[in-house]
Amino acid sequence: MANVKKADGDKRDGKYMIIPRSQTTYEEVFAVTNGKKFPFEIPVPLTHQDVLTLEGQKEPFQVDNVLTVPDAMEKFQCDQKKASEIVAAQSTHKEIGGKTIKWRAKYILQSV
Repeated sequence: MANVKKADGDKRDGKYMIIPRSQTTYEEVFAVTNGKKFPFEIPVPLTHQDVLTLEGQKEPFQVDNVLTVPDAMEKFQCDQKKASEIVAAQSTHKEIGGKTIKWRAKYILQSV
């Protein structure tokens, strides 16, 4: 009988430690995926599907839109002098600055 090559996903089965990324997530006490509850910061066995589901869970966070000189050079395709002038006048540009919502992974998965 021939050797059967396993898919790369099978390598993701194993023991993982689930670490919450924020305090509000930590207060949930468990990570919930596929109808299962997993405690935080304790090594638990996870299947490939559990890992994919946990990595797919996102949480919103608010960030300041601070423009730096290299960002301005890239965004406006200008030299450093012009970019520094734009950053200095940042408060007059409404599209620059302010706050935005971004998404990040809800949990950090560490292989044990």
